[in-house]
Amino acid sequence: MLKRSTAALLIFLVSLFGSVSGQSESSSDSLDELALSRALFDDQQDRFGSLDSRLIEPLEQLADALMQLNQFDEAHTMLDRALQIVRIEDGLYTEIQRPLLEKKIANFANRGDWDSARENMEHLLWLYTNKSLQIDQVLIADLLELSRSHLRALAEDNYVWQGFHFRQSSQIRWLALGVAESLWGKTDERLVPIIYEQLRQFYLQTVALWRGGPTSYSLRQVVPGSNILRDRSDVNESFYETGMGLIDNVFSIYSDSEPPNLEAMAMTNVYLADWHILFNDPQAATETYRQAYQELLASGVDAALANEFFSQPMVLPDTEFYASMEAGVAAQRKSMVTIGEGNSDAYLSFNEWSAALPNVRSPIQDNTTDSEVENSNFALFSFNLAGVNKVSRWYSHRFTSTVNMIQQAELLGHYLQSPCEESRLFEKLNSLTFRPKLVDGGPEQATARIKYHFAIDYLCSSLSEQP
Repeated sequence: MLKRSTAALLIFLVSLFGSVSGQSESSSDSLDELALSRALFDDQQDRFGSLDSRLIEPLEQLADALMQLNQFDEAHTMLDRALQIVRIEDGLYTEIQRPLLEKKIANFANRGDWDSARENMEHLLWLYTNKSLQIDQVLIADLLELSRSHLRALAEDNYVWQGFHFRQSSQIRWLALGVAESLWGKTDERLVPIIYEQLRQFYLQTVALWRGGPTSYSLRQVVPGSNILRDRSDVNESFYETGMGLIDNVFSIYSDSEPPNLEAMAMTNVYLADWHILFNDPQAATETYRQAYQELLASGVDAALANEFFSQPMVLPDTEFYASMEAGVAAQRKSMVTIGEGNSDAYLSFNEWSAALPNVRSPIQDNTTDSEVENSNFALFSFNLAGVNKVSRWYSHRFTSTVNMIQQAELLGHYLQSPCEESRLFEKLNSLTFRPKLVDGGPEQATARIKYHFAIDYLCSSLSEQP
């Protein structure tokens, strides 16, 4: 006992001295954290035995430290031990298991074992729906996190499971929205981010629908597993109409507030116009943009601020819902980037999510801060955009019509981990959809530059359609 406690103290002092002396490399910090976690666990196990509930927290901390160092197998062992203690103490099906299951799912995902992750995700959903003792904000947050785990799986699991993950993610988010409405009320503004997440997922499903392959097949099934398929156009229309209903929900939240939030209502119409663009209705988009602009001015928004917001084309759909023009402009300024020192030219920034679903942003927050990754594997383009026009072309082996097509694009340079034909790079650029430049609410032609950052798993072959 004394030896272990002394060892833990010495490790702590060494760690403290190291931090004071400026040794802050992340790998060293992680190893120090792992050593501290091991010492704490060993000390607690010696004091209380191997099955005491007081071991759960140090087991979790040790598993976290192991996952940080990609030691997933041992982390799995620690989490299994913690779950065993929980089940002995509280029974097989209890709420206290939920945080441990969440970590097990993350650990399975991090080591690429999606078969085990899916099994645990289904068990966790069963616990949420059948063993939750109370409706609270923790349950809402946990459901949303599980939904996002399914979205992560879209990019990392075998593509044959994409349809399953789409259905599960949407179903769980509807459940979270229902729980939130019952807890907060149907007009609470905290519902808006949940609704907007669901809206963005329907756009992802549209991209997958037209791309073809097993995911498109799954999305078209009348019921999961059925061989009876709906027409692509009918499914696409159902996504569009469901999205319209979600946007109407957001509008109602702001219109039913006391007093009505006129600026947020006008901003909602901006997103409605964006939705029309994404689903190829240029006339409705043009009319709605003009209406939104006039409503923004009527709500008290300064015309100069509104025109700044609309001065640059933006890749759709937007990453978040901004209820005020000030918040939207601040986010827009932050999203613009410059390339190299002393360069005053501003670029739009687009980070592709994954080769599994190319040409779209990640629907989940990306916490990547690796500057080396951020400054590699990208291409720079300049291009012209017509205001709001509809152009037909061949895409993914189909003749399709899209709104707001790029014109006169030029490749300014590229920094790719693997070489690729320029035509393939332009194909990726042409797959993007933009909010047009607006002047006093009316669409205008625009010239822009963009930094297109390719997914980490990008290969030229990823441009082709799935088998």
